[in-house]
Formats: sequence, structure tokens, C-alpha cells
Amino acid sequence: MTRVTSSNADDQGFEEFVSASHDLFTAMRRNRGRVAHTASGLSLSQLLLLDAVAIHGPLLVSQIAAHAGVSGPSATRMLKQLEQQGVVTRQRSSDDERKVLVTLTEHGRDLVERQRNALREKQRQHYAALTPEQRETFVDVLRQMATMIQQWAPD
Repeated sequence: MTRVTSSNADDQGFEEFVSASHDLFTAMRRNRGRVAHTASGLSLSQLLLLDAVAIHGPLLVSQIAAHAGVSGPSATRMLKQLEQQGVVTRQRSSDDERKVLVTLTEHGRDLVERQRNALREKQRQHYAALTPEQRETFVDVLRQMATMIQQWAPD
């Protein structure tokens, strides 16, 4: 008969926590990209750029890159493609020509809204399936996870 000590139980619980965290991150990244592509035809990377502008208004390319977690050159390349598709407008600053201000077009706002609505509908369906107690617990755990994840990032 194998006896489980408190330390072994803690180690096993920790490993389950790590595994579940990894599964959550993977599922979120993979499925958000699928929802984005299905609902709007945009890639996840493009959507992250557009989300920054949709939330914060017109931004410099460097600010968009920082919000989306991509490099400046990658953001510039994707934003040029999005401009060619009529999703964003890019305008050089009159004060400093190295700076480019990006704004969503009406078409761009429609794409972001379509993606958000598709995601919210899926979220609403799953939320409706939870009991009130599960909803409260779920929200608490998600907020704790968000705080922990921010603390896990290297300085």
C-alpha cells in the first residue's frame, strides 16, 4: 500500500496546477485565433493589433506593438497589409515623420465588432450553463489567474 504524504500530495497538486494552467493558455490562444479567423477573416496577430486601436483609439505603431506584444517591425508589416485591405489608415506625424498614427476605418471597426460579438456569443452560451455559484467562483478564479500570470512574466 502506497502512503501519500502531505508533501507528495502538494507536489501532485502543484503538477496538476501547472498542467491545467498550460492547458488553459493553449486553449485560449488556439481558440481565440480560430474565433477571430472565422468571425472576421483576420489572424490572431492582426486582431491583437486592431484590438489595441479599438480599445485605446488612434495610436502610434510603437504603442500598438506594445499593447499587442509584438515587435515594432512585425506591427509595421501587418499594419501595412491591413491598410491595403482598407482596415486601418496610417498617417505620418507632422511633428516627427518617423512616427505613424494608426486609426481604424469603418470597415476595421466592423471587423473587430464582428469578432467580439462572435466570441461573446460563445461566452454567453457557456456562462448560461453554469450555476450562480459556479459563475461567482469562476470569475474569482479567473481574476486570480490573471493576477498570477502578470506576476509570472520576467521583469
